[in-house]
Amino acid sequence: MAEKNARVARFLDAAQEPKKELTPIEGYEKTDLMTLEQSMQSMTKKLHNLDTMIKIALRNSRKPVNGLTSDESAAIHLYTMQWPETHASVYTSLNEALRCQNRRNLTPWFPYLKLFFTALYKLPSLKGTIWRGVRGNLNDAIDEDLIWWGVSSCTEKVKIMEDFLGTDGERTLFNIECTNGKSIRAQSHFEAEEEVLLLPGTYLKVVSRWSPSKDLHIIHLREEPAPYQTIAPPFEATSSQVDLPSLKPLTISKEPPKVSTAAAASVKPSMPKPAAPASSKPKFRNPRLEKIIAEQENKEELNITSMQLTEADMEIVVYYVIGQIKVMPLIEIYSSSSIVVSR
Repeated sequence: MAEKNARVARFLDAAQEPKKELTPIEGYEKTDLMTLEQSMQSMTKKLHNLDTMIKIALRNSRKPVNGLTSDESAAIHLYTMQWPETHASVYTSLNEALRCQNRRNLTPWFPYLKLFFTALYKLPSLKGTIWRGVRGNLNDAIDEDLIWWGVSSCTEKVKIMEDFLGTDGERTLFNIECTNGKSIRAQSHFEAEEEVLLLPGTYLKVVSRWSPSKDLHIIHLREEPAPYQTIAPPFEATSSQVDLPSLKPLTISKEPPKVSTAAAASVKPSMPKPAAPASSKPKFRNPRLEKIIAEQENKEELNITSMQLTEADMEIVVYYVIGQIKVMPLIEIYSSSSIVVSR
């Protein structure tokens, strides 16, 4: 029972949210994207047995889904893992820093936040009803609107939240209409929890309050755009970048599709045509992109989902993908958002 209480604590910690509004969460987005091990180096002395927990998270993330890399998927997995009861977990320590008025406390977390938020931003947004709770009556503590500064763990199933809260004593149940929830069931260490995360800085307005019994209080919340930017996005978009989250997945195929010559000729390229393969490696390096390419080396298609590619990045794609099949490529960008290399 004690282990379960510790494990579900992140679903029931709304009372720990600060009463004052905090300054925006920013600065982390300028950090380079690293591997999970690299991103957590500054936390090694703070978190018990961290190296082992990272290895477990990575081993459980060897077949990532939703277009994530193994490191991105493992970053989410690590967040959901429960440390022994006497030791702080990642979610405990991270949320303490996110909810702290002194933003300097977040600095050691910047590399992990970059990886973690990059992964969450790549996941599709969930629009629907989710549930969160807290033991005690929070009616008097909740104004007409609020901002949750921690990573808010919710669930899609009200029965799961009722099980977490129990049936005795005063308790508050949040019924949340979300528009940007992130379902992490596929990445979580505990899939049965049907966990949905709300990112830090989520702004919510109170729709209604109801107390069906003297010890149960239900607060209906609706997610709305915040009155100011509460958190910087993990990507620093520039004019030369292609914002793929708003497009279809970008797929690079080594085999040409079966389309007519007339149809192919009628399609105009939607992005700059890469140069011919270079004989030497590009001077510009993107470790994350190169790792994704390496992980899909033996596949027929290279799927680059929800990435922001610069012209320099495309040179890397040309070198590693097109250059490796040793042909002078003819590149056409079809309406299916695929870059097709044909002989």
